[in-house]
Amino acid sequence: MNCNDCLQKLDSFVDRELSDKELEEVRDHLQRCPPCDQFYQLEVGLKRLVKVCCDQGQAPAQLRERLTQILF
Repeated sequence: MNCNDCLQKLDSFVDRELSDKELEEVRDHLQRCPPCDQFYQLEVGLKRLVKVCCDQGQAPAQLRERLTQILF
């Protein structure tokens, strides 16, 4: 596996959406490639931050209204 292949599969790797073989290939690549591992650590940190922020309760009404306007 090369870096490009690894980075393309990184989101799915973090979410455990790959086959066992693909998980192993990405894991092996990350152990051997510090730059790709840095991207992986960033991805994991970002997902953790989103989870923490989303677990804080309901968003303020003004933000919900604004997002509704943007999305719909």
